[in-house]
Amino acid sequence: MEKRLKKPSKPLGFSKTVGTKFLASAPVSDHRRKAVRRVETSRPGARFFRSDADGGGDDSAPAFAFRAAPGRPAGSQRMAGLVREWLAEVKVMGRSEQTIKWYQQKMDWYLEHEGGPATLDGLTSAEVKRLLGVLIDRGLAPNTVHGFFEVVRAFANWALREGFAVDPAVIRMRPPKVPVTELETYTETQQETMVAAAAPGWPRLAVQILLGTGMRVGELAELTLEDYESDGDVGFLKVRKGKGAKFRRVPLSSRLRREIDRYLNRFRQDVETNRLLMKGNGQPVRMMTVEYLLMRIQERVGFKVHAHKFRHTFATEYLRNGGDIERLRRILGHSSYVMVMRYLHLDKGDLGKDFDLRSPF
Repeated sequence: MEKRLKKPSKPLGFSKTVGTKFLASAPVSDHRRKAVRRVETSRPGARFFRSDADGGGDDSAPAFAFRAAPGRPAGSQRMAGLVREWLAEVKVMGRSEQTIKWYQQKMDWYLEHEGGPATLDGLTSAEVKRLLGVLIDRGLAPNTVHGFFEVVRAFANWALREGFAVDPAVIRMRPPKVPVTELETYTETQQETMVAAAAPGWPRLAVQILLGTGMRVGELAELTLEDYESDGDVGFLKVRKGKGAKFRRVPLSSRLRREIDRYLNRFRQDVETNRLLMKGNGQPVRMMTVEYLLMRIQERVGFKVHAHKFRHTFATEYLRNGGDIERLRRILGHSSYVMVMRYLHLDKGDLGKDFDLRSPF
């Protein structure tokens, strides 16, 4: 039989996009080399271009240069205007009011007080490093410095997705190191003291929900009557708009369900609003109201009362009592195990338990 000849493959120079790389080592025709070749990246809206001006025929020249997508000026956009557009999109994406305010505070301070660039082309990796150095020299906490970096990089990623010219080195920058510290939790005695220090009604129930669910303060303030589910045997609180606009159900112990039912029957007024936590004057309890409550409790109990410490306490006690790590991830609303693994720590009491029986000396 006559052998069928194989169809010749295309030269490598004519291959399509593979990730963000373009195989240009094989010889290509002159008219092909002169044409501007576009390579899509995995980020929608971002574009890389290559032409003779970029060194198309010179192996010593950089293979790619980042440029704005067609119709976009090359980096001359005003930073202030782009920040407003970014924050508007973040709001549309369902981020919490607190998160949006945090983004805005960081960017406003950077642009108005820390010598931030007026236009997008000034946002380079050297500029971001300069900002971090200034913040460190000011003696700011590592978490604060890290927060500034995360906000600036989030903005740069958005600008890249929108097709603006962004320094690729900014996207590749590694975040500054944050020292790993031992997570603090409340002892059983401290928990009882805080509950007793809170006045009956919504203040006491707020503390009990924080301790019994690991819920964030902002999530607590947004709870409605419809978010409470109880059929006698099992109960849940629905977090409709958690961090990252994620929905989740948080299970309730029988003790906490009893406290919620007692509050609804004895303390909550019958008003038009459907918020779960209501003040005596008929106004809903807001996030700032809960934060003021924790400040008053701190003055009464004599030790530091921090909102996120309730979350640490719940997670640590849950795992210590044999809870499943996957269930804990879903209860807390984390998207990965990285955050949950922080709670797999041992405090000094656990570390020293039965140590004399196991130490070789």
